[in-house]
Amino acid sequence: MPTHNPVTFFKRFVASPIAVGAVMPTSLATARVMAAPIPKGGTVLEIGAGTGSITQGILERIGDASRLTSIELDPDLGAEFQKNFPHVRLIIGDAEDALKKNITYDAIISGIPFTIMPAAKRARMFDLITKRLKSDGVFVAIQYSLTSLHELKEYFTSVHVRFSAFNVPPAVAYVCKGPKLVEKRFE
Repeated sequence: MPTHNPVTFFKRFVASPIAVGAVMPTSLATARVMAAPIPKGGTVLEIGAGTGSITQGILERIGDASRLTSIELDPDLGAEFQKNFPHVRLIIGDAEDALKKNITYDAIISGIPFTIMPAAKRARMFDLITKRLKSDGVFVAIQYSLTSLHELKEYFTSVHVRFSAFNVPPAVAYVCKGPKLVEKRFE
């Protein structure tokens, strides 16, 4: 089992708290909660992969690293990710750019701190996520508050909240299904 270096993660948080969004990697218990809605054998896009703490739960669920693509913005976290998961395809870059590619997935799993993202970028991201999910796909996002609940309901017909106290800090996993394909205009 990969080892996740919390020191690397914490250093990146101190250097860029808005980009990283959490002081510690997601716990394996929370990662398993997030991965549970993924269809067996499904294709998965993981955005905000960090050092790979959520990746472990995803791989336990799907069993095949070739069905997973992970994206991480921070090159230092990406380097740690590659040590932990050398067989997973990792893209270093902005998830928004990757979501613009016309590829659909059974599940999109997010470790991105949406609540601290500028509203216009967050809206573009949610719009792109709905376009990249298959009609029966699922979007799961870890957050540390309930502030995104109302907004996610604008993009999905079903939004459920799962709490995970076994995380530092305690987390909320939004499980979203039924993507609404509504054209949005962005400035």
